[in-house]
Amino acid sequence: MSSTATSLAAGQRLEVLFDEIAELCGQRNAIDGRLVQIVAELEREELAGLTGVRSMSALVAWKTGVAPRNAETVVAIARRLQEFPRCTEALREGRLSLDQVGVIAERAAEGSDAHYAELGSVATVSQLRTASKREPRTDPETRPESGPEVTTTSTGERYTTYRIRLPRLEAAKFDAAVQSHHDALIAEHPADTDD
Repeated sequence: MSSTATSLAAGQRLEVLFDEIAELCGQRNAIDGRLVQIVAELEREELAGLTGVRSMSALVAWKTGVAPRNAETVVAIARRLQEFPRCTEALREGRLSLDQVGVIAERAAEGSDAHYAELGSVATVSQLRTASKREPRTDPETRPESGPEVTTTSTGERYTTYRIRLPRLEAAKFDAAVQSHHDALIAEHPADTDD
């Protein structure tokens, strides 16, 4: 066999293998897209607290066996599903990868869905990171604060643990209310007296 024929056969074999890689990656991307939808539904319906896990990313890592960082990526995409419908649709259709959409969900500004859906189709993860770093950033003082957060975890058969996260002003009000309730309970309790 001549070197030209060998090169041609190797080129054809390479093309077949690349086609198979593309098909398998598209299938994996579509599966990841469905996983993101499920995680978004779990969070929207607040079902994670029933499992006793500390966070949604811990739940994803536990149930899927992925690394914690990959679980955080899935959760980041799930939380911004409504803001990036084109990007997440491309993920479900297998055209963008979880890593590509993850960079977009973790770093991109609101209103940039169309831009990143188009850019993602031709850019690597590294290129998407660079593009998102160059976006104009909002002033940290004008960023909306996240609201109060209450999570519930079971710690055995007899007890349930609540974890409350409040902005400082609301936390001060909550502390004052708890202290007031505590003082009222002490005032109502009959004094122990020795007769």
